[in-house]
Amino acid sequence: MKQRWMLVMAALLFLLAGCQGNDWTVSVKTSPFYKEGTASSFAIAIQKDGKPASGLEVTAIFEMANMDHGQIVASLEEKEDGLYEGDVQLPMEGEWDVLLQIKDGNETIEKLVTLEVKRQDVAAMINGMAITTADVKFYQTRWQIEISSAMEAVKKKYRGEELNERISYWKRQLNETAEPRSAVTRLIELHSMALLAEEKGYSVDEPVVDREVEKRKRQYEGSETARTLLRQYGESAFWEQERRYVRLVLLVQNVWNDMVEQVKNEHPDVTEAEMRFLAQKKYDELLVSQIDSLHIQLYLSEL
Repeated sequence: MKQRWMLVMAALLFLLAGCQGNDWTVSVKTSPFYKEGTASSFAIAIQKDGKPASGLEVTAIFEMANMDHGQIVASLEEKEDGLYEGDVQLPMEGEWDVLLQIKDGNETIEKLVTLEVKRQDVAAMINGMAITTADVKFYQTRWQIEISSAMEAVKKKYRGEELNERISYWKRQLNETAEPRSAVTRLIELHSMALLAEEKGYSVDEPVVDREVEKRKRQYEGSETARTLLRQYGESAFWEQERRYVRLVLLVQNVWNDMVEQVKNEHPDVTEAEMRFLAQKKYDELLVSQIDSLHIQLYLSEL
């Protein structure tokens, strides 16, 4: 408690000093989370007189409000103009005071922010957005339903060697989906391209999401395996997650459509198969570029 009081007093004294005529503002861009034994990202944007402030030395001193857990100090590095980021491992969730010490040449500025740190079972972070272990479990269950339903349909349609080949294919897909790291990779790709779609100005209307979800419900009703897996997962939780997943897929579809249109404009005489091949190549290149532009952190030790 004494240390926290000192943090608060330091910030108040700085405010009373008037900051030597400069207008400094700080906004939290990525708030840390609590996961036992795991460091998480803390990022802030700093402006001086309304413009991003570069070339600063920034230290963050964390202290839990109303508790005596001591202080945790983290150095923040500039990632881009005015954006400072560092990792911090907090011992528990709850309310934390953070004293920011900002050194600009010979001038030192102090700002106090309060964070509500939450427990998260995180598998990955993309620009501060969490992909949770619950998201991974949903993705695995969803594709288990999709693949099992496909296998049911194959068994009704094919016989002999062709049936065996198709079943072997779907079993390989099922084994791949069961691997958590594979599921996390797919989710990162999906979220990354959905972010790109939003940057391009695309959005998805809720009635469109509703129609896609209802279509999926009707499809699953015809599969005994799907119904069983849904009951095991929890139908209400599954369909809530499905809405979010469908929205991401529809956003990404816009980016794919852009690639198709580009190929059609550049190669108007190609066949449908050639068009899809060239569009996929463009899409894959764009995916790599998009992922490279994002700040992605993986937390896979407990998966």
